[in-house]
Amino acid sequence: MTFTATNELDCFQFHDAEIKEIKLIDGKMIWTVSCINAMTTNSQNNNSKDMCVKHAIMTFDNVNIEKLQFGAYKVYDSNQNLIESVEATLAKPDEYIEILIESTSSYCYVNGMEELHKVDGEEYRTCFNIDGGTGNYYLTFTFSNSIVEWDEYSGEAWYEHPKWKKK
Repeated sequence: MTFTATNELDCFQFHDAEIKEIKLIDGKMIWTVSCINAMTTNSQNNNSKDMCVKHAIMTFDNVNIEKLQFGAYKVYDSNQNLIESVEATLAKPDEYIEILIESTSSYCYVNGMEELHKVDGEEYRTCFNIDGGTGNYYLTFTFSNSIVEWDEYSGEAWYEHPKWKKK
C-alpha cells in the first residue's frame, strides 16, 4: 500500500465511513473500509485539507473486545406519541463475532469513534459507534497496535466543502 499510518486513529475522522468487511484472524481484527478521512494532522496527509481515503485496510493487533452494547432508542409518531421504547442491551461475549460479521451483510457505517486512550503502557482502548445490518451499537475494545493502509484519496473530506463550513 502507498500510505501507512500506525497508531494514528486520532488523526482520522470516521463519521460516515463504510465498513465493507470485518474479519477476526489470529487475535487481529481487520476492517475493509471506505470514506474515512485522513486529517491534516495525519502523518500521511501532506495536503492542506482533510482528505477522503477511497479504500483502506484497518488492522487492530491483539484485540480484546470488552463490550458490544446496542443503543437505547425511542420512536415517536408525528404527534409526539411514544410508539416504541428500547433499553440499551449488552451482547453476550459468545455473540460478538457473529454480530460483527453479520453487521456488514447489508450496510455498515461508522457514526464515529467515541473514545481513544492509552491504557497499561502499550495498550489502547477505543469505542466505535457502528450502525450496521445487526443494528446500532457501541463496540469497545483494546488493542496493542493499529495500522491503517491505503493507496489513494478520492478527494477532500465531505466536511471540507464550503456548504458545511460555519460562517
